Amino acid sequence: MRTIFIGAHEEPNGVNSYTYNLALELKKRGFESFVMSFGSCNKVTDYKGVKIKQYRTWGNTMTSIPVLYLKSLPYLIKHRKEIDMVMYQTVTFSVIPSLIVRLFGMKSSAIIHSLAEDSPKHGKMMKKLLMASMRLALAFTKNVVTVSCTKAKEVYNRYHKSCKVLPCGVFLPVDRELNTDILEKNGIQVSKFFLTIGRIDPIKNYEVLIDAFKQHNHADYQLVIGGDVNSAYGRTIVERAEGCKNIIFPGIVYGDAKMALLKNCMAYCLVSSSEGLPIALLEGMSYGKIPVVTRIPSIQEVLEKYKIGLWSTVNNVEEVIANMIAIEKDFNTLKVQGKTARQIVEDNYTWPQICDRYLELVKEF
Repeated sequence: MRTIFIGAHEEPNGVNSYTYNLALELKKRGFESFVMSFGSCNKVTDYKGVKIKQYRTWGNTMTSIPVLYLKSLPYLIKHRKEIDMVMYQTVTFSVIPSLIVRLFGMKSSAIIHSLAEDSPKHGKMMKKLLMASMRLALAFTKNVVTVSCTKAKEVYNRYHKSCKVLPCGVFLPVDRELNTDILEKNGIQVSKFFLTIGRIDPIKNYEVLIDAFKQHNHADYQLVIGGDVNSAYGRTIVERAEGCKNIIFPGIVYGDAKMALLKNCMAYCLVSSSEGLPIALLEGMSYGKIPVVTRIPSIQEVLEKYKIGLWSTVNNVEEVIANMIAIEKDFNTLKVQGKTARQIVEDNYTWPQICDRYLELVKEF
């Protein structure tokens, strides 16, 4: 079986890791698969042995993805007899390309990670436009996959479209020596910091974490926010943290640097307004860290039945303060939650398990 994953950025981080790591696990099983991505130039490269065919695009993600989908068609048509499944990483822009792909005898599907209209960065008119575009796209898309049961329910309730579920996953961390000085370079103290890593976007509510941290007596504890802050929203949260030397922005982190932060933090924080199924949270859990989270459906799906997590309602600074204080005062008791968090990932969200589900899913299309 040969799968083509189309729609990732050239960097296999964040939500892109869903595409790259599923392709990697398929390769380990002996199945041929590769990724078509967009970036700054045309080139062929690889990610841990997975072939990546990158097409040059311009502008932001919203303009790059449709260009990528159209540029990929000549290759797909030429190699149609060798391709079993084409998986597009968005629904809205994949309608016409996926129809063409199916006309040439290939299976196709489109993935919904999250619903764009839920982002607070969009105004009322843009949200209406996004919803209209999604409604039209779903009407013409045959096979739709989403990353959680709660997100599938949201899609059905909002658009009356049934989705298959293929969750996000992680590879379990390997205990090895790390080649990084990120802790020393940034003055980060081992086992004395709260951590969040990810896309710097208003939907993540980083200002809530910053306000909660600044408004209580955190003593020598630290808050570390990993990600690219070179954006309008990124600059606002850096300004919001001014005056508190214990809030640290190490920039984009990956590889050993990311592993060092995850390995040495006290708790992993995710106080988003909306998520599909948060890979970042699963990564924190895989390292056995206490989850500090908002009570939103996708996070509840992962944690609630196991009765772990320090919860807050969306944008509630006072509740986040209480959760931080609880960890600082009673870490040795609460860290038991980390063992349960690790077990949840081992039992449900490893890439080998997700790959098994994918192989079964393809048979249903």
